[in-house]
Amino acid sequence: MRSKLLILPFIVAISFSPFGLQPIAGELTLSPQTKSEDPESLGAWRLVRSSAPDGVESAAILHTAEFERSNSRLAGLMFRCVGRDIESIIVVVEPFPPRAHPQIVLRTEGQKEANFVGTIIPTGAGIRLPDDATRLLAGRWHTESELEIRVNDGDATFDGAILLSGLPKALQTLSSECVQK
Repeated sequence: MRSKLLILPFIVAISFSPFGLQPIAGELTLSPQTKSEDPESLGAWRLVRSSAPDGVESAAILHTAEFERSNSRLAGLMFRCVGRDIESIIVVVEPFPPRAHPQIVLRTEGQKEANFVGTIIPTGAGIRLPDDATRLLAGRWHTESELEIRVNDGDATFDGAILLSGLPKALQTLSSECVQK
């Protein structure tokens, strides 16, 4: 468990800074990762506020992949504000080519499954999921306990798991951040 606490700030730093956003002084706070049964808790989701070079503030919630059950290429899952809307991004460690369109399979513990084609964000460090995937994750699936992710980029396939505990409250918190922008 100690190693997870040490790599969480590193994963957040490498997964968020490639998106062109810099942490706002005093706003990037990381508490020890805990698994809370309290439905009002954000669980292991982390709210990150940032500021772009032009001064525009943004917010995102992040969750790292389950270390023992995930391929090392998968860093985690992020939901971020885009204007007043929310988009979902699979955060990866190894950048993708800009024109790649990886096939994504999302599956819950309850064996619900959905297939999507992702697009690569400009830095290559993330796979933007289509709006339908974001609506599914933020809607019908937001109370599931776990999400399995499989990414097929043509040359290789990798997968992993993200615990969804705390997602309803985290999305509610993020939504209020998006409205304030």
